[in-house]
Amino acid sequence: MANADAAQRKMHDYLQAVRAGLRGVPDAQASEVVEELRSHIRDRSEMNGELTDAAVATALERLGRPEELAAMYVAENIVTRAEKSFSPWLVLKGIVRWAGISSAGVFVFLGSIVGYALAVAFGISALMKPFAPSRVGLWHLNGDPDNFSLVLGLGSGSPPPGTELLGWWIMPLGLLIGIGLFLLTARFGLWSLRKFQRMRSTQLH
Repeated sequence: MANADAAQRKMHDYLQAVRAGLRGVPDAQASEVVEELRSHIRDRSEMNGELTDAAVATALERLGRPEELAAMYVAENIVTRAEKSFSPWLVLKGIVRWAGISSAGVFVFLGSIVGYALAVAFGISALMKPFAPSRVGLWHLNGDPDNFSLVLGLGSGSPPPGTELLGWWIMPLGLLIGIGLFLLTARFGLWSLRKFQRMRSTQLH
């Protein structure tokens, strides 16, 4: 009996930790997730109709840390919502949650930040060109001819020391590149979240 009580407590504490990590998931869906996991743990832990502490411990070990498991379900919810609305904010929100529990998530987050920053920079260059034509553009810096260094001027400070490459073409090209990078970065984030979701789902089953 004591063994069964300890098993129940262990399962309860684990499920409570998962439930706490399901922030942002609708209550009904979060409750469904917890009950699904409870059934999963029982199916793998009951012997002769009774839970055993050792079997529960083994089942929980296979499921992984409750924070990571909750993050998988949060990512699944965000992916579903992002696919319907294609919201970069939702995608980035899911990546931030992933980055909090995984080094892979940190790399995806940093890559997303770089992608969005470049998209914004090209967009600003396209919009600012008429207001500061001599200081906005794409420059090839003078110096070592074997070192092809490019700098994107956004209108602040003095023009970079080099050759401006695009002239007024920075306006249409900056808009196209900015929009393209923005969409590509959002797609990359969504693809990464799907991959994380499939990986954790495979581990679960």
